[in-house]
Amino acid sequence: MNTYAAVDRCRTTRRRVLAAGGGLLGTTLAGCIGGGGGDDDGSGGNASGSDNPDGSADDGQASDSDDDTSFSALASFVMPYDVARQVGGEHVTVEDIVPMGEHGHDWDPDPGVVRDIEDADAFIYTRDFSSWQDDAADELANDDDTTVIEISEGITFIDSPAEDNDEHFWMNPIELQAGVENVVRGFSEMDPDNADTYEENGEAYIEELDALDAEFRDLADRRQQDQVIIGSHDSFQWWWDRYGFDIFSPVGISPDNEASAAEIQEVEELVEEHDVQYILYDMLEPTNLAESLAEETGTEILPLSPIEGITEEMIDDGVETYFDHQRAINLETLELALEVE
Repeated sequence: MNTYAAVDRCRTTRRRVLAAGGGLLGTTLAGCIGGGGGDDDGSGGNASGSDNPDGSADDGQASDSDDDTSFSALASFVMPYDVARQVGGEHVTVEDIVPMGEHGHDWDPDPGVVRDIEDADAFIYTRDFSSWQDDAADELANDDDTTVIEISEGITFIDSPAEDNDEHFWMNPIELQAGVENVVRGFSEMDPDNADTYEENGEAYIEELDALDAEFRDLADRRQQDQVIIGSHDSFQWWWDRYGFDIFSPVGISPDNEASAAEIQEVEELVEEHDVQYILYDMLEPTNLAESLAEETGTEILPLSPIEGITEEMIDDGVETYFDHQRAINLETLELALEVE
């Protein structure tokens, strides 16, 4: 299961084992006994660069691995983290760089994270999502020690009602299949000995994405409502492109934008015109705007997950994987918002 704790500064990657030799490796492991991330419960951590003197942790997310010489990979937020850990299985220890509770779209790393990326065997990111990710990938382009995997490679971003070149492709399960294949290919290049396992794991993930897409299509086919309103930043237009219902947000695609008076009036008009019963909101953002819109329009608020971060509340509710986010949060909310019969 996923675990949350301090970054394990003494994690032993395969590269470090090969470079260290027996004597140095023994010294390294001895220095790690009793350190963070080495507890019997298998807890790992994020790569936020925390060396807190009081032993406190920067919350993050890490996959477990019983193999001390497994490859290490850092993922730029929760979506590529989940794909990578499922594809990598027992052969790759994957860490989610973004601390728990942070929004992956507007979080910026400190210098310690950059050093961790350079030290990892692989870095998985999506282009045009956050500038630091693109910068890190560019810096590592000529680094033979770190395999850079662009999970969005080969995927054409859409021009959506929210923005041109909309990068939130993973909200469409079918588009994410190409991302899974990119991770399979990257891990296979990094670790050819286990390429067959990565391929099998990737095929299983893709099959599950097909099943999820069928659930979305079934829901969309049975909808009685065509208009969805989101009172927070809009990461969801790939549903509009795939499943055909309209999505409007008064703040567009930036988590930091604020709605204008004219945009709020447009929400009120849409609610009245389409008899909308719910205002939806991004769970990683404050609910102030959604609650205000709901109060003004006599509607209720419901959560959505952009799969760009994770919170303690999500973990407590059993929401950890990409499929948990889509099924336990997004599909349940859309069933109400689209008035599915």
